[in-house]
Amino acid sequence: MSYSEKNYQRLETEVSYEHLPTDYSQVNLDSSVLPSSTSNDSSEQGISNEHVDKSCFCSTIIFSINFISSILIINLSKWLYVKHHFPNLTLTTINFFSSFCLLCICLQGKVFTYKRLPIIRMLPVSLCFAGFIAFGNLSLQYNTVGTYQLIKLQVTPTVMLISWLYFKCHYSLPIVLSFVPVLIGTLISTFYDLHMNIFGLFCAITSVVFTAMNQILVEYYQKEYDCNSLQLLFYQAPLSGLLLLVVIPFFEPLHNLENFMNSDTISLVLLCGLVAFFVNFSVFWVIGNLSAVAYNMIGHSKTLLIIFCGSVIFHEPFNQRQIFGLTFTMLGVLMYSYFKYGRTVTK
Repeated sequence: MSYSEKNYQRLETEVSYEHLPTDYSQVNLDSSVLPSSTSNDSSEQGISNEHVDKSCFCSTIIFSINFISSILIINLSKWLYVKHHFPNLTLTTINFFSSFCLLCICLQGKVFTYKRLPIIRMLPVSLCFAGFIAFGNLSLQYNTVGTYQLIKLQVTPTVMLISWLYFKCHYSLPIVLSFVPVLIGTLISTFYDLHMNIFGLFCAITSVVFTAMNQILVEYYQKEYDCNSLQLLFYQAPLSGLLLLVVIPFFEPLHNLENFMNSDTISLVLLCGLVAFFVNFSVFWVIGNLSAVAYNMIGHSKTLLIIFCGSVIFHEPFNQRQIFGLTFTMLGVLMYSYFKYGRTVTK
């Protein structure tokens, strides 16, 4: 089994909790209004403009949902961990099953079609999915939002490293060198984070590894079984939830849940599950309908906004060295964006 570099181009654009598979089916929003060859020119132009307007409007709405839900899920989860001390793995499991229930509703609404896949073969990718979400949430719980978000940027070079080691993919020198400031800036910001702890750092690094493995396996599974991301997520979400149910009793005794049975906490948990679904759903739609350049560049602005919101909401101030590290990291991200996409668009 071998892959060329282009098989991983979509994987390399992932930057946040919303790290999910990127090989999504193109959605044709309004194919029924395409003009026939016998229509006159003015009619064709009018219908075409209407089609473009509707597509642009729908793209704007969905992308706004993605932008808002991605920021909201991080801060909402952090709030539950810090203010309500809600158990991490339990919240992650609830989010998995919430996404599955809402996927069932989407299936009934014909948003996607059901495809039968071998459950046993789904276990490895479901394990990686559970691992990257669970350890990502643990990283969010024990690290500042800034450190959590910066370390997530290491997913792209990790995918590239695994692809190079196991699939013999090759990348241009400018792209490889662009990750030097990303790594150095992240190390500087993390090292000078006053709230940094070893366990949180371990969880963050483990989450990066699981995320990269999940993305590669998803790419392989989608090609192997000719399925799209939602069809695969329909299996991943419940299987990942079941896998976490096995380990929860050893780390988070269920009898403690009675301490969280109040209206405020339950409302926030249910809201978190709903937002998690919108993150998953909107990511598949956005990447399938917008250019990689647009998604990549807006994603970087989202990273900065997430760090800013976390700093304000949870009183996690940045010192000068952390700000320098953050600036250095974003410089590397912009360099990568230019060498990966900007030069291609120019050509």
